[in-house]
Amino acid sequence: MMFDKEFIQKLQDIQKRYQDELENILSRVPGTGAERKTFSGLTVKPVYTPKDIEKTNFFDDISFPGQYPYTRGVFPAGYLSRGLHIRQVTGFGTAEETNQRWKFLLSQGANALSVVPDDGSGNRADSDSEKVVGLVGKGGVALDTLFDYETLLDGIDMTKYPVHLISTNAYALACYLAVAEKRGIAFGELRGGMSNWIRPETECLDIIEYCARHVPLFNAGYLDMRNVREGGCTAVQEIAFGVATAMAGCDRLISRGLLIDDFLHRITWFVNSGPEFFEEVAKFRAVRRVWARIFRERYHSTNPLSLMCRMHCQTYAPTLTIQQPFNNLIRSTIYALAALMGGVQSLHVNSFDEALALPTEFSASLSVRTQQIIDLETDITKVIDPLAGSYYVEWLTNKLEEEAIRLIDNIQEMGGAFQAWNWMCGEIRYAAMKNQQEYDAGERLLVGVNTLIDEADIQMEALKVLRQHAHFEAIHEYDPSFVDKQIKRLNKVRQERDPDKLKKAEAALIETMKSKQNMMPALMDAVKSGITRGEFAKIKADVFQQPGEGPYVCSPPHVLA
Repeated sequence: MMFDKEFIQKLQDIQKRYQDELENILSRVPGTGAERKTFSGLTVKPVYTPKDIEKTNFFDDISFPGQYPYTRGVFPAGYLSRGLHIRQVTGFGTAEETNQRWKFLLSQGANALSVVPDDGSGNRADSDSEKVVGLVGKGGVALDTLFDYETLLDGIDMTKYPVHLISTNAYALACYLAVAEKRGIAFGELRGGMSNWIRPETECLDIIEYCARHVPLFNAGYLDMRNVREGGCTAVQEIAFGVATAMAGCDRLISRGLLIDDFLHRITWFVNSGPEFFEEVAKFRAVRRVWARIFRERYHSTNPLSLMCRMHCQTYAPTLTIQQPFNNLIRSTIYALAALMGGVQSLHVNSFDEALALPTEFSASLSVRTQQIIDLETDITKVIDPLAGSYYVEWLTNKLEEEAIRLIDNIQEMGGAFQAWNWMCGEIRYAAMKNQQEYDAGERLLVGVNTLIDEADIQMEALKVLRQHAHFEAIHEYDPSFVDKQIKRLNKVRQERDPDKLKKAEAALIETMKSKQNMMPALMDAVKSGITRGEFAKIKADVFQQPGEGPYVCSPPHVLA
């Protein structure tokens, strides 16, 4: 207990008099009497006191940074010893264009790299297929072959800059490992990670199992709750559905003969930081506590590294507006502040123009500068968990944990996340619809959209002038020539590969997958023999009897939202 009974009783007596005074004042202020709820539907009060956290135990629930249950952060010194990874998502055109953007971001101060391929679910046809007309290099970078990955990573120190592959595809990992192998980098020293969303598919489990045994520093498992949050879920669901999905994946991996501490420390989170500032801060604190307690108490993990919930964060995109687009700079800055106050390890700040197009060098550099200004000019990163002890933040943290545990237990009663998938999807859609209805009704305000509307939007006029007269790209425009360029790269590989060697490697890969052995070693051989991602997608479709070779195939249990 943080406060004794005598103190609480005295507080209640004083608070009663204060409450009467407060209500008398607010009764004369229009609109202040309405009940206020957070984005997650938690009812909040105007004032919080020690009474609201009287059952909180400092040592059991809050403790010190870097100590169980890691509420205040996973590292004792926070950002003082481990600086924030500035990791801006990148991916457009061919590997050459994205490689150039990477080098530009590093020159601006980014210290980690992420790449999004244009392959959607990872079951994509090659870039010369009619099935992907109009999509090549548009929503990500075109990466059809090992040659493309070699170009992407050209001049990039893979031991210095951790690279995150935004893909669930084993093909992406095989190419990444093949490039490292060619450079003489031992797998045991290779860092980085991938968006291998935990799901009950052989491909996902093979990736995690292989890395646990052979690439121990690579973050091979992923809980992509950021995109689920942007699909409509609440902060409570973001925590609960993520942890429940991890539990289901752990059960499958343990059944393969792995121990919980063989792989749990290499499962990371992709989280969101949005408009509800204090709820977002509390969410990051709560998810760490829920994670630590669930896996120590229910899975008997003994490795502290396994109990440290590590997070990459991206700021919230649904509130980025076409109207008054420069307002998005302010929004993303506030969301970034919440992420830093909450203690995430890595951050991507959305660019102000993302409601209009892919970021340009101009807008992406401003996103990097946002993080640098927060770090260098505000001293926010110099204090670890600065909002700890706030009656409101601690109450929110407790409430989010309580609600998340309740949801997790409900999911477990259904047989676990993989069995409750459709139910979780339904809950997310309901939350999304409710959230949209609140905006439509003006119950939630969005400047420029449903309040403070500017019919003669000077910001759009300013952007138009910038676009017309700037000597740099002010708004990204897709270049159709990327398609021809990528097809030439693809044909070059097809012409130069050894057909007999490829045929043998494909046969070995198919046999491996059919016999339910781990596909990664055979896939790496096939990649080095010239197999393309479209050819691998076709093999997956045939062997696993799943949709394949489409432009963007996503079906449960691939994504939640």
